[in-house]
Amino acid sequence: MTIGDHKSMKDQLDQKPNGETAKGLRFVSCWRRYPAAVTLGVLCLGLLVTVVLLILQLSQVSDLLKQQQANLTHQEDILEGQILAQRQSEKSSQESQKELKEMIETLAHKLDEKSKKLMELHRQNLNLQEVLKEAANYSGIHPASDCPFQFPLLDGVVNEETQLLVALGRWYSFDVPRV
Repeated sequence: MTIGDHKSMKDQLDQKPNGETAKGLRFVSCWRRYPAAVTLGVLCLGLLVTVVLLILQLSQVSDLLKQQQANLTHQEDILEGQILAQRQSEKSSQESQKELKEMIETLAHKLDEKSKKLMELHRQNLNLQEVLKEAANYSGIHPASDCPFQFPLLDGVVNEETQLLVALGRWYSFDVPRV
């Protein structure tokens, strides 16, 4: 298409069907298109502003979601730490209770042993007191000894030195070696 062809088409548009040329028609058709173009431009501008606002809101929502995800992760970490601390506390508490139980059992066993020893000593003391009472009533000489103050009830329980101390009125001590 050449420049001449373009002019001929323009001339054809400017001509009326009866062969006259309409010079103002081309100008009028431009004015008819102007409000439509302005309306379309305003609508495009409005759509562009709306798209920009939506993109801004979308980025804000995305930032909020990232922040909430970070907060949730932080809270999960804190909760896991608390659960771990609670488990360690329970474990140490159980270990402490186990140690206390063992200590109580050991002390109870020791107390039982001491109680048995004390009961045995008390029984021996009662037997000795009974023997001493019987010996106080006996005034004879022991036939198997040179010592005139031996008590036959004490034979085999204490040695002769202790029997002499008892005969002289001293108390019998459990620290004295036995026969």
